[in-house]
Amino acid sequence: MSGSSGSFTVAIDIGGTLTDCVVLDEAGGVTATKSFSTPDDLTRGVPDDLTRGVLDVLLLAAQQHGRSLREFLQDTRFFIHGTTITTNALLEGKGARVGLLTTRGHEDVIPIGRVNQKVAGLSERQVTRGAFLDKPDPPIIDPLLIRGVSERIDCDGEVVVPVNWEEVEESLDELLRAEIEALAVCFLWSFINPDHERAVRDFLRRRAPGLYVTLSSELAPVLGEYERAVTAVLSAYLGPSISKYLGGLEGALQKDGFTGPVLLLQAGGGLTTPRDACERPLVTLDSGPVGGILGAKFFADYYGERNVLCTDVGGTSFDVGVIRDGEVLLQRAPVARQYTYLSPKVAIRTVGAGGGSIAWVDLLGILRVGPQSAGAVPGPACYDRGGENATVTDASLLLGHLNPDYFLGGRKKLNLEKARQVLRALGEKLNMDEVQVARGILTILDAQMSDLIRRSTIEQGVDPREFVLFAYGGAGPLHAASYGRALGVKGIYVLRHAAVFSAFGMLTASHVHFAETSVPGPLPWTEREFSRVKEALGNLEADLRRRFDQEGVAWSQVKLKGSVTVRYRMQVHEVEVPMELKNLTFSRGEDLVSDFERRYRVLYGEGTGYREAGIEMVGLRLIGSHETVRPNLIPAEESGKESKEAPLKARRPMYFEAAGEFVDAPVFDGEKFEVGHQVSGPCAVERVSDTVLIPPGAIGEVDRFLNLKISFA
Repeated sequence: MSGSSGSFTVAIDIGGTLTDCVVLDEAGGVTATKSFSTPDDLTRGVPDDLTRGVLDVLLLAAQQHGRSLREFLQDTRFFIHGTTITTNALLEGKGARVGLLTTRGHEDVIPIGRVNQKVAGLSERQVTRGAFLDKPDPPIIDPLLIRGVSERIDCDGEVVVPVNWEEVEESLDELLRAEIEALAVCFLWSFINPDHERAVRDFLRRRAPGLYVTLSSELAPVLGEYERAVTAVLSAYLGPSISKYLGGLEGALQKDGFTGPVLLLQAGGGLTTPRDACERPLVTLDSGPVGGILGAKFFADYYGERNVLCTDVGGTSFDVGVIRDGEVLLQRAPVARQYTYLSPKVAIRTVGAGGGSIAWVDLLGILRVGPQSAGAVPGPACYDRGGENATVTDASLLLGHLNPDYFLGGRKKLNLEKARQVLRALGEKLNMDEVQVARGILTILDAQMSDLIRRSTIEQGVDPREFVLFAYGGAGPLHAASYGRALGVKGIYVLRHAAVFSAFGMLTASHVHFAETSVPGPLPWTEREFSRVKEALGNLEADLRRRFDQEGVAWSQVKLKGSVTVRYRMQVHEVEVPMELKNLTFSRGEDLVSDFERRYRVLYGEGTGYREAGIEMVGLRLIGSHETVRPNLIPAEESGKESKEAPLKARRPMYFEAAGEFVDAPVFDGEKFEVGHQVSGPCAVERVSDTVLIPPGAIGEVDRFLNLKISFA
């Protein structure tokens, strides 16, 4: 895929509080800016997420480069976007009204939900305290909109019962009268033989040409009827929203002079086209934090770090991802609103803990933080936008960690007195003063974040002390030293573009497509099974070739990576094992068994394997990737100055738990940092978009990429 002849590549990430924009120029240089998100505002007829905040941040980026918005977009080669349309539609229950056609007798597959649906995605606390949960969300599909039709294909792909077209027509008429906006089709064994599903789609196109239709055989051609049905229904639920949005987005950009391609960040890592996202909307679901993981992988490769904890502290949430043995971990079957679906997704854990998290007192008189957030509007009380709740940002401001006159580089003034008022009011409920409340808020927040990291590592059989930690997000630099120290990590990197790092990470992403299929059989392979594997790989490769060809990408420029899912026979837990595709031979089956058992031990502990049960292959996956454009990471040169004294900007009182009191601490100008500059805690480093807090006993050093590495004495 080629972009326009422009000079710039633009990446925009919409957060719950702020919208970030990063611009890559022809020389590989990177500039960044951000503005407040305004998710309820519609501008120029573009629905939902193309908000005034996005247009504001584009205008700011244009001004940084001395251009008008039109001139800037005319000189832009690629527009890369991390959209929250599908995520918001699912969370808010604002998807399409969906109908489902399935094999007669299997209408209750989704309502039954393998039973596990009742607890899927819930924390242990939520499961054990089920009586205290809010009422469950309404189902993604009304059971009254599910219709069974007579048809049957067996497990060998042979037609047992042909499609009863009278039943299909009658079901369609009933569903259209019920005013459905989209229709999902999921028949038994359609992933082996999709002919019935495709024939029904052809019929639907003739009878209801404007209806959005999804097929399970195309979206999830693998074993697992419940998961395939959910994937088809969720895609139908979200498809109309993102189709409308992307059409409006492309139109608005073209109206302002943009002529290049729009690319979207996928939840599985990598970029895709609007066409693919409209056909497979789940590839964008929960894709927001993925950019940061990709950016972390980009820097980790430069540093030679193979084990990295990726931590993103934003305004509304804290996200954790893991890079292990140099690879970003993927989930094959993620969960959304307690529904398990089949679409690759980077493994990220999230907790409602960020700069905008609201502090409150529960019925037992205990201080809590989050998961509710003040967002951008009204925002924390110190934003002076009408917020009346104490938040993490208010606490940080009161304790001197933030400069009220230099938020967003001075573009936004923070109201210290408003922060003091809401913290004092909260303290009255706890018999505490405002400083004690602020300290409590930050202590609780840091504990929540370090606990999430432990669960993201220890539960996967790895020790966080063997990892380095990358900190980013607007609030990440403020808290990284605290939660990093609690974990005992080898080192902490506060990245130069931390506040806009998810947008930066989009610039490092490749254009990616995934293809997978079920190939159940024993491991090690028999001759017959190996023949089936080669045939299946050939079919997956043909599918990827077709999709890249549709998007103008030469197959010779596509890199392939393969994997196989393996499990002990009679178990439900599967492990994904990388598979070398070049010179794949029959004997490779033995190596896959060894790799599987090693990975299984890492995940579940020594002695948990049970080879006597037998080992079986479940499915195959191919990932095709094509590099689009990447930043040119050029190490900064040392200044050559004899003095390595960091540029002092000011001093101010700051509270540090390690000191137990307010300390008159130095504040350094991070925008003037050069390679080799060192600072010792307690201190703060102010940059245009964030503030790095360095506690007593810690040392910060600027490396060759102008990232700040924090270590402890």
